[in-house]
Amino acid sequence: MRRRLIFMLLLVSQFALAREIRVNAGQSIQAAIDQAQPGDRVVVAPGIYHEVGRPCPSEPKVMCAVAITADNIALLGDSDESHPVVLESVNGQDGGIEAANPRLRSADCLTDPSARIQGTAIAGFTVNGFAGSGIRLVCADHWVVAFNSTNNNAEYGIFPVNSSFGRVHHNVATGSNDTGIYVGQSHDVRADHNTASGNVSGFEIENSTRVRMDHNEAFDNTGGILVFILPGLAVSTGDSNQVDHNLIHDNNRDNTCLDPADDVCHVPPGSGVLVVATSNTVVEHNEINGNETFGVAVSDFCTPFGVPAAFCSAAVLGFDPFPENAHIIFNHLQGNGANPQFPGFPGVDLAWTGAGSGNCWAHNGAATEFPSPLPRCAK
Repeated sequence: MRRRLIFMLLLVSQFALAREIRVNAGQSIQAAIDQAQPGDRVVVAPGIYHEVGRPCPSEPKVMCAVAITADNIALLGDSDESHPVVLESVNGQDGGIEAANPRLRSADCLTDPSARIQGTAIAGFTVNGFAGSGIRLVCADHWVVAFNSTNNNAEYGIFPVNSSFGRVHHNVATGSNDTGIYVGQSHDVRADHNTASGNVSGFEIENSTRVRMDHNEAFDNTGGILVFILPGLAVSTGDSNQVDHNLIHDNNRDNTCLDPADDVCHVPPGSGVLVVATSNTVVEHNEINGNETFGVAVSDFCTPFGVPAAFCSAAVLGFDPFPENAHIIFNHLQGNGANPQFPGFPGVDLAWTGAGSGNCWAHNGAATEFPSPLPRCAK
């Protein structure tokens, strides 16, 4: 276990020489975090932990088991596969571990830097059974979430939002009725070497810029990887995101979203990669197999969400609803589209609703496409 902890410290090197506060089974993780000063690391021994909880720093009307509210705190589980550090929900707590600045209650972190949190690291935890998210970061910069397992959290597994310059890697996310690993309204984030299964959406990039999702595996979700722009959010753009070198297969699970008004309820079972209304998205060098509706689909916002053509405009929706300059290149696709559930479209490896400009396809190993032929990339 110590070898694993040393490896995690190397990945969050700013904490390698920091003061260490130990938490043993039966003690309180939150009490140790409350003692920590910026630059400290809290190291938690294997065991099952049930925390009293406190109001979530980003949303005080609901309870979080563990809250990190100071800059540059590392929360590390001294765990391995045989000896996990497990955090479980008590009395319907909404959040497992949340990192956010308490000033969020009175300030907008998109315009006020003093309402943001810096330098958080969360690694080595198994977080199970929360009513909202397993691990959530809100308005965080220069952070890392690694080597965690989030299971059967009702909405999200790992959820950074309004965050930047972070990395989500070597995590497992299962059993979420929204998204296993979500990056929303954020920029300059990498999500790599993760596994997501048994969720509605395995991975999602929503209203974000310069997010890279690579070397992940998504299977047995409703949709494997979604790259979206959705209305009504503080950030209304999605640009220059990249989905590459992932294994995306057999995402045919029934859609079990909890709220029929939620946008993720519109994701059809059998979705491999779905790109909706973003600009300059690159989907390349992925293995995409056995998704029964499509392998990769590029869509305007209005088609899957049933928005009438008269209302399908930036003036009405508050964002450009059409995909621009998507590049779908060098992917290998096989056995997709066997049982399509996307109304109006046949089951295919590659699909496009025909809306938007500059979208192109090249060098894909695909047997079927719609419409055919798809526009080819110039280079």
